[in-house]
Amino acid sequence: MQNNDTMNNTIIYIKFKNIFAAAFLFVSLLLNALLPSFADTSLKITGLTFDNSDNVVLVNSTGKINTTKNESAEDINYTYNEISKGFLKDPNRAYVDITNATLTSGTRNYELKNSIFQSVRMSQFSVNPNVVRIVFTYDKTASFNDFNVMSNDKAIAIRYTKKLNEAKLKQVAYSNTGDEGRVTFFENTTSALVLNPIVPVNSTAAASSNESENSAELNKMFDKNNEKMNGEEKEYHLKSKFYISSVQQSTNGIMIKGEGFVSLKPAFFLENPNRMVIDLDDTVLAKNLSNKAFPIGNAQTEADGTIKPREILRLGQNSTSVARIVIQGNEAKNYRVVISPDLQNIYIAKRSDVINTKITETESTIKSVLFEKGAYADTLEFNFTAPVAFSAFEENKNLYLDFNNVSNVEESIIEEIKKHYETAQTVRIALDKFRVVLPLKEETLNIQVKVTPDSKTIQAVFKHEQQKVESISKKKEKELSISNLYKVVIDAGHGGNDVGATREGIYEKNITLSIAKMVEKNLGSKGVQTTMTLEKDKTVSLQERCDISNETRPDLFVSIHVNSSVNDAIYGVETHWWKQDSVVYAETVHKHLSKNFNKWKTKDRGLFKSQFYVINHTEAPAILVEIGFISNADERAAIITQKRQSEIAKAITDGIMEYLKNKGAKKE
Repeated sequence: MQNNDTMNNTIIYIKFKNIFAAAFLFVSLLLNALLPSFADTSLKITGLTFDNSDNVVLVNSTGKINTTKNESAEDINYTYNEISKGFLKDPNRAYVDITNATLTSGTRNYELKNSIFQSVRMSQFSVNPNVVRIVFTYDKTASFNDFNVMSNDKAIAIRYTKKLNEAKLKQVAYSNTGDEGRVTFFENTTSALVLNPIVPVNSTAAASSNESENSAELNKMFDKNNEKMNGEEKEYHLKSKFYISSVQQSTNGIMIKGEGFVSLKPAFFLENPNRMVIDLDDTVLAKNLSNKAFPIGNAQTEADGTIKPREILRLGQNSTSVARIVIQGNEAKNYRVVISPDLQNIYIAKRSDVINTKITETESTIKSVLFEKGAYADTLEFNFTAPVAFSAFEENKNLYLDFNNVSNVEESIIEEIKKHYETAQTVRIALDKFRVVLPLKEETLNIQVKVTPDSKTIQAVFKHEQQKVESISKKKEKELSISNLYKVVIDAGHGGNDVGATREGIYEKNITLSIAKMVEKNLGSKGVQTTMTLEKDKTVSLQERCDISNETRPDLFVSIHVNSSVNDAIYGVETHWWKQDSVVYAETVHKHLSKNFNKWKTKDRGLFKSQFYVINHTEAPAILVEIGFISNADERAAIITQKRQSEIAKAITDGIMEYLKNKGAKKE
């Protein structure tokens, strides 16, 4: 009996064991089926975007970012992303960790140029829990507040302090290049920026109160701007070089503070009421400063006891790339703008107050003056012994350069200036302020004032039509090869770590580089000098592309891209321009592309005025061609073939050649 009971118990145990195993297997299968949906809720990190002033890095990601912990969240799609920063030694490194995040590609290494960082490495630091780590390697020590991390539900940004004297490229501090629509006021514009709220993230050590102040806003340079084009939405990136973060009022004037590089447009004046308008190119304004008014200086009492009204300064975002300063009042026309030696701040006050104010404690003097006469531009360069605060403005067909902390200018330097620029005038306007007046010549098309990041070299660049050599007759000039007359810069969109748009394992960067090389070969066979912004698959920043073009001083710039849309049904070819001098050029190239549309079975999506970075910041007439949509299966299949790429390259070449020939005919 006892043996039978034991046997029965064993049978029952085996049955329960089998039932448990089956249940466990069922649950396991169910969990495995559900796991992908849980995994999909984690944040996907796709790469990094670096801004052009070397102050901010954007972490590119897909999925919602949750930085607020919610223990009672019932939504299975909810994940909490803890974002922290810290520092490592030997070598000096700063890092950012993002939890509940996965890297969509393998480890990425970024080698940087003209940056405070030597390199940046992004990797999947751990799995279960999933942590992505971004490590920044640098030479010098940094304080905790030099490196801040910010986030909202859509973006993670890393902002840091840039040592300006480590950069080398000259920046445009003043330019009178034409820009349509500049009279539009920011209070009426429909394109005013809307900045998302940004909150500082957790840190591995206690952060000071300065961090929360520095983390109040995310630089708009990384946000997407949408415009409706032909009833469809077109997205593009626009980055800025300068970010206005605060305003400081003083006894006589106002200091506008920011990060990056200041770039001014010429001031203009309006009446009824009296206003002076100053535009800052490629600049974004902190949200809390938009449309805010600031009285300038202290209130003054007249002899009869009445209080003299003060001028009012207001700030606003006039467009996605231009911040606007408006000074309103009886004496608005008498105000001047001084750029600080660190290029981070501008001081605005009446002329008399600027003259009588010590702008900076640093004393400087002119060390040397150089002059270069070129086919397309003349350059007058001033080299200083120390960083200089300066003003640049135009009046009565003259360019005025006021150096506000310059003393002891030797007579030999003044003679050198007049030797190189015969009609120049020099004026000592105060003990520590020196003025150079440069009359503008009739052939001058536009002016730029450039400055090195250490503010020790300032250049005045006067651009003009190409000067002809008088000793060559008209007949001989016609017989000259076109290569002696014209240069074209060809920009293959994306490259290296930036693959561009992608579908089915096909990268935009490979298509654009292939077509760009074909255009280079075609133009070369016709005798045109060409320069490629990249000749092989490598990472080249947007600013580097612009620098290559601006240093080359070509007749034309063309950027080649492949389009993409979330709507796979969209297809067609577009040509984009931004500056007015590029309209006819864009129309001519697009006309030659359109000759093939029936054969290509594609759609003419037209010409657009768009603020793509490279066509906004290159000085030559510039266009950007979107040769088709990689997101459309039929168009993708066509544009990856050598035949279609060759036909696209020929159409672009023919358009460029027609434009250059017409330009040559007009010169005669």
